[in-house]
Amino acid sequence: MADDKGKCDLPLSRVRTIMKSSPDVSSINQEALFLAAKATEMFIQSMAQVSLEQSTDRNQLRYNDLADIVDSIDTLQFLQDIIPKKIKASEYFEIIKKWEAENGNDSDS
Repeated sequence: MADDKGKCDLPLSRVRTIMKSSPDVSSINQEALFLAAKATEMFIQSMAQVSLEQSTDRNQLRYNDLADIVDSIDTLQFLQDIIPKKIKASEYFEIIKKWEAENGNDSDS
């Protein structure tokens, strides 16, 4: 990430687009845009550092490392839909079968 305090590595135009996608936001001043982008960079950097520290391979950060962190840290639970743990298709189908058996649902419909 950026070492310069006045520099941001994320594209500010993209951050602005994401911020404006909220119906509650009508305009965004440059300071708010920069602070949101810089905070996002710092959040991503922190999450990657924690994931790498808890990874078995300290030289490479993998998707599963991030998914494990999201699953294990309560404050990151909001990311579970975005960074879910990967499972095999066979495991997924087994989960669906168990769920249908418990709830009495048929998959014929």
